[in-house]
Amino acid sequence: MDDKTKTSRRPKATGTIEQRGPGKWRFRAFVGTDPVTGNPRQRSRTVEARNLTEAQRKLRTWQRELEEAAKAKPPESQAITVRTLIDEWLRHSQTRGRAPRTLHDARRSAETVIFPEFGDLPISDLTPRMLDEWYRKLATGEGRARPLKATSIRRHHAILSASLSQAVRWGWIDRNPAERSQPPSIERVELQVPTPDEVRRLLAAAKVRGHRWGMLLTLAVLTGGRRGELCGLRWIDVEGDSIRFRRSLYRAGEERGEKTTKTGRERRIAIAGGGMAILEAWKVKCQEAADAADVDLVDDAFIVSTFPDGSRPVNPDTLTSVVHTLCVELQMPHVHLHSLRHFAATEMLAAGIDPRNAAEVLGHANPSLTLGLYGHATNERQRQAAEVLGRTLVMPSK
Repeated sequence: MDDKTKTSRRPKATGTIEQRGPGKWRFRAFVGTDPVTGNPRQRSRTVEARNLTEAQRKLRTWQRELEEAAKAKPPESQAITVRTLIDEWLRHSQTRGRAPRTLHDARRSAETVIFPEFGDLPISDLTPRMLDEWYRKLATGEGRARPLKATSIRRHHAILSASLSQAVRWGWIDRNPAERSQPPSIERVELQVPTPDEVRRLLAAAKVRGHRWGMLLTLAVLTGGRRGELCGLRWIDVEGDSIRFRRSLYRAGEERGEKTTKTGRERRIAIAGGGMAILEAWKVKCQEAADAADVDLVDDAFIVSTFPDGSRPVNPDTLTSVVHTLCVELQMPHVHLHSLRHFAATEMLAAGIDPRNAAEVLGHANPSLTLGLYGHATNERQRQAAEVLGRTLVMPSK
């Protein structure tokens, strides 16, 4: 009998092969019994093979992979719960170098929102319909103190979906039910970038509040750095006429520390002459403060520190709080600390800096992200500039 006419055959193992078309074969393998229903559990896969012999060889290879995956499972994996899965996923993510703040926020999301709903449910029982109903309850506030916004719901969805995707990779479930669910969509909000006048007002108010706040915000405008990167800058990071971002400060619950930048890469930011003059004048002030306290600046002193010897950095959360308070006092509720990063980005693009170089300054891994975030705001800034130029050509009426 020709191989092409053979549609089904069971090789030496617990599994079947079915030919689905020219060169297409579908495998099914028995992977145990469902502990709740007692029904047999199967995995399936479709592969390409020239003939039945090659298909059987691929099936045996796949079955060995399934057996190895089964050995790696914890004893309770046949009925592993959502709680256990997320615990294992978080441990796995930590070993892969995920940021402490990211892990902390994921843990908080799981404990406060995901576990109360699904914590004790076996992941094999989780369905897209269950998830869609969960999104509805979160959005309406049913069973909660208040409803959640779409952005918050999607954040919880992302954590659950990521852990379920890991369960698929580990061979614990066949499909990720979150991929077939429908979390609420998020309406795109137009980015509000502060004007140069608003930035100047904020800088002036920060200097009145305290010189360290004025310096940190000045660095934010000069470099477009993220708040953890700004607070983590040390004098050893100033190299000639540039600043090198090497690290970022973080706070995850009670834990505080340093980590790499968001993209994991160092980047060097050139500082113009005026900016270097500001830095040099600030270093003189830091040295004067150390002398007044009868201490020496430590070798790796922070550029902005809460101690006269430069040994302690400013808490990024405190910086965010100070800027929020200042913006409320200035009646600029649309402005926040991250707005200074937006400002730096749009000013660079509006000045003609190409997206690739702007992305390097901002620490974006992809220049298209820079354009996607700031392209519209840049167009608006260019339109305003065009109006100013146009008014110079209008003859005054007599």
